[in-house]
Formats: sequence, structure tokens, C-alpha cells
Amino acid sequence: MEEIYASSSFWIYENPEILRLVLLPNTRWQRLASTSTGYIAGDLGDTYPKTSGSSSSLLRPKALEFSGDMMIATAAVIKATGNTAIISENADLSENWCEYLKLNALYPRQQTTTDGVMTGVPSNNTNLALKEIIPLKAYANIPSNLGQDGPAYSNAAPNYAFQWQSVAEASVGFAASYGESGSWSMCYNLFVDKWSFKR
Repeated sequence: MEEIYASSSFWIYENPEILRLVLLPNTRWQRLASTSTGYIAGDLGDTYPKTSGSSSSLLRPKALEFSGDMMIATAAVIKATGNTAIISENADLSENWCEYLKLNALYPRQQTTTDGVMTGVPSNNTNLALKEIIPLKAYANIPSNLGQDGPAYSNAAPNYAFQWQSVAEASVGFAASYGESGSWSMCYNLFVDKWSFKR
């Protein structure tokens, strides 16, 4: 899922339909892999071309990272193409993932992130929290388009964003983790809000 997310901005610019097609098998796999967990499995498995599922993908430490990746990429496809089928056909899964983010986005606690190779596993990583807050607002608009009710996500996103600014603030810019005023983070996940949802 990390690789798909990392290439998403290119596909949104070049051909959003390709990104939608890339997400489809992953979405189908999620129905098998994530229904009992509430969050997204990170990959289809390591026995290509078979989608056997990797046991490591079901482990919780990167659950928020993977869930944010999937939700942002999916919401970006819908924004770019207007095709909501990927959500409407998997409304139950999407709601599970939104609920998981709503419960954990503001305070992600100790979860591994893509940056973890360099930073370890800090508690309440500011950049990770940002990645989980952004798709809540994006998804809030999708249920509305489908005739469903999404005010819980629409209300949570700006509320979390306001709180995030106060707890993530450092002496200069934003801290790497909440309360670490001597540290800093590039908070590059802010870019997602620009390329995905403000174009």
C-alpha cells in the first residue's frame, strides 16, 4: 500500500483511471483481510502473482499508516474521476476504516510509520496524525454524494486539525512528536491535502 500511495500524485496528474485500476485488486483483498481488524492490510502478499496475503501485513503497528494511504488514494481517485463505485461497492469497509481513523487519528500512539526507518517508533507522530486527519474530511464528502450520512467525519476533521496544530507546535514549526518542542518535522503529508483535494 505504501508504494501505491507514494505514486498516487503522479497517477492523479497523469491518468487517475490507472490508479483506480491499481486500487481495485487491493480493495478486493481488503474484504478478505481486514474485515476482522477494522484497518487495512498493507499488501497482497509476497508470492506474486498469487494474492496469498502476507502475515506481516495484518500486524497492527502500521495500521494507521496503511489505512491513511488507502483512504487518501481512494478519495483522490473519486475526486479526479467522479466515479464512486469503488466506495459504493465497499461501503461497509470504508465505514470501518473511517471509524478506525476517527478513533485513532489525533493520538496515533506508538505506531510504526514510513519514516520509522529513520526515527524509530515515537509516540504520537505529528506527520502520521496529519495523514489520518486529512482523509476524514475527504471521505465525509463521499457518503454525502452517495446519499449516506457523514457528519461525524465532517465534524471530526476540522476539530482534529485545530487540536493537532496546538499539540504539534514546536519552537520552530512542528515537532516530530507531540510535546517534543526541541524536535521538528517536515509534515510532508500536508502535500496530500493540496494535490488530492484542493485542485
